[in-house]
Amino acid sequence: MILTVMAMFIISMFVAASYVAVTGDMRLSAIAQDRKASQSGAEAGADYYLNRLRQDPDFWTKCDTLGPLDSTDPTKNPINQLWDGEGPDPRVWRSLPNSSEEYTIELIPAAGYDECIPNKQESFIDLETGTFRIKITARSRKGDPRPRTLIVTYARDSFLNYIYFTDYENLDPAAFASATDRAKQTTNCANRYRSARAGKGCAEIQFATGDSINGPLHTNDENLFICGSPVFGRTKNQDGSSRATLTDTVEVSGPPEGYVANPNGSGCANTPVIQTAGGQRKFVTRAKRLMLPSSNSELATYAANSGNLYTGVTSIRLRGTVMDVTNNGTTTTKTWPTNGVLYVKNGNSCEPEFPTAADYNEPASCGNVYVSGTYSRPLTIAAANDVIIRPTSSTSPTDANITQVGTDSATLGLIANNFVRVSHRVASDCKSNLSPVLNNVTIEAAILALQHSFIVDNHNCGPALSKLTVNGAIVQKYRGPVGTGSGASIATGYAKNYWYDDRFRFRSPPYFLVPDESAWNPVRTHEVVG
Repeated sequence: MILTVMAMFIISMFVAASYVAVTGDMRLSAIAQDRKASQSGAEAGADYYLNRLRQDPDFWTKCDTLGPLDSTDPTKNPINQLWDGEGPDPRVWRSLPNSSEEYTIELIPAAGYDECIPNKQESFIDLETGTFRIKITARSRKGDPRPRTLIVTYARDSFLNYIYFTDYENLDPAAFASATDRAKQTTNCANRYRSARAGKGCAEIQFATGDSINGPLHTNDENLFICGSPVFGRTKNQDGSSRATLTDTVEVSGPPEGYVANPNGSGCANTPVIQTAGGQRKFVTRAKRLMLPSSNSELATYAANSGNLYTGVTSIRLRGTVMDVTNNGTTTTKTWPTNGVLYVKNGNSCEPEFPTAADYNEPASCGNVYVSGTYSRPLTIAAANDVIIRPTSSTSPTDANITQVGTDSATLGLIANNFVRVSHRVASDCKSNLSPVLNNVTIEAAILALQHSFIVDNHNCGPALSKLTVNGAIVQKYRGPVGTGSGASIATGYAKNYWYDDRFRFRSPPYFLVPDESAWNPVRTHEVVG
């Protein structure tokens, strides 16, 4: 009997211990399950915000003012200003479909601000790094005492991160004067990086003493050719004031050191001046190549949706908030496109002009658009063929400037499948400039030439002009000439005065094209503990 009682006692202790262990494991399992549910909710929140960014790259500028993802989505927008944790929770939460899990998103304002202010980019984005942060809190169910919180930092690859972007550092094969040279250059030099076109007689472009790159630069090519002491990066702004920070980088895809003395030059020195920040030169080698899209045709759909799709040669005079559009012999004053996109497509046939033989007598069916004037709202003008900067108003025949007026949020994109050109009429003997003579031209825009270059027509003809100023960004497949000269002296065409518009690091013209497989992306994610 005594043995039986002792055995039963021992067995009961095992049962009790097993019960305690099991119930403890059940509690731990429930906690682990809740944490996994919260983690999946946080990831869903990150996906939600990224989805909205990819549908609208400027979504972040609206802060917390927009509604649900689309008209079929009945759930409220879960994006909120940053909550200080005091008082009742004011945040809007979004539930996952068929689940008790939910998440909310808070916008972390930039230093010096208490909240994200719509269309005031400096209130949300770090102007030095071009990044912004959001806070995602998720819970397995309402009332869950153990939510999980993630901080996600976003940045983007963009052509607009640079004042000067090239795919190739050689002269555009289509920019040569003779058909024979164009054919030879196309065969030997087109679509080849430095090492692949070496020794083939390709016209390589150099940066020389007197050249100043007033902003960040990127080339997909393997290195830069240097002749003397060109300057890369800004220590001052265009108005002469000192810059508070140095943010301009130089990026090449090749290995260190990324620049060489021009082997085709005459005793070229290899002494570029590269500005520093914190004692560090901001020169990046082995940079990621950002590939140009092959066409801008997708923009035609957006233009058609707002009634701004034209066929054949079109002239546009921008006038603040309206524009005078001449197409097929008829001029109409138009209101601004509702989605900010205007597109000019080709007609039945188009034999395009070469910039070195431009006489502005192209077939009427060509998808060319002539542009000048002022703008005060965001706009993208795109062409199936060329965009040409030239006066379109008979009352001011020498006024080819394209400038921003009014609100600081207005940006302009000029996107051509082929060339973005600055008009320059010359006599047939190449010795004199013809009316309208554009001595100085200012362009405030983001310029993108997908298959060719940003170029001055007949750049190698006529007496020297004065200055070509670009405030914005220049993106081109090949280097395009704007004049000729010796040293710092201009013989024909223009002296360059290019300055980066820092807004383009975080604000794009409407539907401006991005590199293939690139957009806003999370670059850093970490969990907040406690």
